[in-house]
Amino acid sequence: MVETGSTLRDWQPELRSLRYFLCVAEEKNMTRASERLRIAQPALSRQIARLESDLGLKVFNRTARGMELTEAGEILQRRAYAIMAQIAQAHHDVTAHAERPQGVVVVGMPPTPGEFITPPLLARVKAEYPEIELRFVEGFSNALEHKLSQGEIGLAVMHDAPLQDDIVTTELLVEHLNVIGPCGSFDKDSYTLAEAAAMPLIMPSRPNFLRILVDKHADEVGAELNIVQRVDGVWHLKSLVRHGHGFTILTYGGVLSEVQNGTLEARPIVQPQMAWTLCTATKADQRGKKAIQVVEGLVRDIVGELVASGVWR
Repeated sequence: MVETGSTLRDWQPELRSLRYFLCVAEEKNMTRASERLRIAQPALSRQIARLESDLGLKVFNRTARGMELTEAGEILQRRAYAIMAQIAQAHHDVTAHAERPQGVVVVGMPPTPGEFITPPLLARVKAEYPEIELRFVEGFSNALEHKLSQGEIGLAVMHDAPLQDDIVTTELLVEHLNVIGPCGSFDKDSYTLAEAAAMPLIMPSRPNFLRILVDKHADEVGAELNIVQRVDGVWHLKSLVRHGHGFTILTYGGVLSEVQNGTLEARPIVQPQMAWTLCTATKADQRGKKAIQVVEGLVRDIVGELVASGVWR
């Protein structure tokens, strides 16, 4: 039996209400949120109350510490962020067909190589294409793959992009994995994978793409990784290695800053070499957008210059 009448309603919130909700969720305080939004606190309180009334449930718990999300509020927060990302992408889709490249291009990159690509990329876009607005999203390749498929980013720079009919990829370079350690910790110019695997390793957990790649090659040579610490964050991982807690396995590009600054050292892993392809990826239905084409071309130029200069290898 299908219910009719007021028991089933289409919820049609204003985007302003979702924006207000997200601001309060981020600030966890009604006063700070009202100051950030530049509206009176009573008006903001009424908007949140109306939102909860329309939903028929509470999205915030009011506590002495401030505004804490309920379980329903956490769900709404995730969905609202996705909605806002889709709106930004929709704006890009509408504006990207103009004769001169313009609009928003959301670019997703891993922490490194993003560290070396984003500054010159932003500088060149500002100088050459001021009508393009860049927005950057940081994430590991598996997270970027999901955001790309959901339309939350328009262009991804990632390792081993998925082989899918609706994803178009362009190779930037093929990197090889290195064993990474503190300065002065190596006595050889290169190491076999079996030798590297026996070191006390600090590694990310599966399903991290890099970890899956290393595990695959280790299984093929019958080596077992000697993992002493799992860390799912590249900056924490490199910090632990830098302070002598162990070694790790990364691309040379992943420790480029540290090698240049003399805080970490990298040695290539041989027998076997482990190749990891860095590429750009876009959804096929976005590939024809001029702004995305321009940004992708600039990324390709920047990476090529870093490689040609010997900075990146």
